[in-house]
This record gives sequence, structure tokens and C-alpha cells, in this order.
Amino acid sequence: MPSPAASRKVEVDAAKRVFKVVINAPIRDVWREITRTDAPIACFFNSRMHLSPGGLVPGSKLAMRTPDSRNTGVVGEILACREPTHFSHTFKFTSFDDPWCRVSYDLREVPGGTEFTLSIIDAAPGSKTEKQMVQGGTMIAGTLRDVMENGRPSLLTRILFGAFALFPVSNKCKSEHWPV
Repeated sequence: MPSPAASRKVEVDAAKRVFKVVINAPIRDVWREITRTDAPIACFFNSRMHLSPGGLVPGSKLAMRTPDSRNTGVVGEILACREPTHFSHTFKFTSFDDPWCRVSYDLREVPGGTEFTLSIIDAAPGSKTEKQMVQGGTMIAGTLRDVMENGRPSLLTRILFGAFALFPVSNKCKSEHWPV
């Protein structure tokens, strides 16, 4: 069983673009949080997942939008979905002209809860996408842990979410340009 201190730490392998954390919560609850469409997902920068009519199945389109749905930050297509252990999709920031990459979320029951692993796959080396995703991976894993264990993101993360609203958004990120 991991020590309480070990389970608090997000393990990062930036070279491999892998981020892991043990969350003191049942696997199905963690799964529900990362795949929800009924409310913003705090660990995904408070974005709300919108899916094409097929839902959470391979081939469905997804868009991660602001809570008011006006802007879309990420688009992709679901590649695999095996409840409650694996979810992967293609990934593109709408604000960058970088090539597509993939992300994978893997969940595994472990002593003390659920191990969550985020893997970033095929991000173009040196691209804006790679830089943003590597910087964001630790925050995603840590925020998911905070939400599942404490019911909300850390104070610093909540302040950051508030600050996002102060920055102008590029017209190319408007949701009308990214239908699902």
C-alpha cells in the first residue's frame, strides 16, 4: 500500500510524456469524472465534454468547451473506450496549427484507490501542443486527485480558472467553427 505522502505526489516522466497519480477513490467514480458530459470537468481545465450523437464510443467526435459553450479549446475523435479502465482520443488544440496527437487515460485499481495515468502520444517534438500538454499533465493529474478526494480543485487552481476568463480568446476557438 502506498504511503499517504507517495499517493499525494504526481509522478512525471516528461520525456515519455506520462503522468501518474494514485487517487483515494473507487475506479468507477474516477472514470465517471473523466468521461462526464453533464458538467465541466475540473481536471480538464474546467472544460465541458461535448460528444457527437454516438456518445462515448470509437469514432465519435468530441470537443472540450468552456462552461458557457462559446469557445472550444480541444477537439478530437474517440479511439478507444473500455469502461472503467481506458479512454483514448485524438487531440488538437483549436488555438494552434500543430499536427494532431493522441491522449490516453488509463485507470487501474491499486491498494489505496485508483491509479490514474495520462499519456501524451505522438505530440510533435518542440511544438506548442507538446509544450502545453507537458506543462498541463501534472495539473490534470493533481486536479483530478483533488476533486476526487476533496470535492473540488485546490484554491490555486480555482484562481487560475477565474483568471482564464480575463484573457481574450482567438476567434478561431469559437465553438461555431468546431461542430461536434
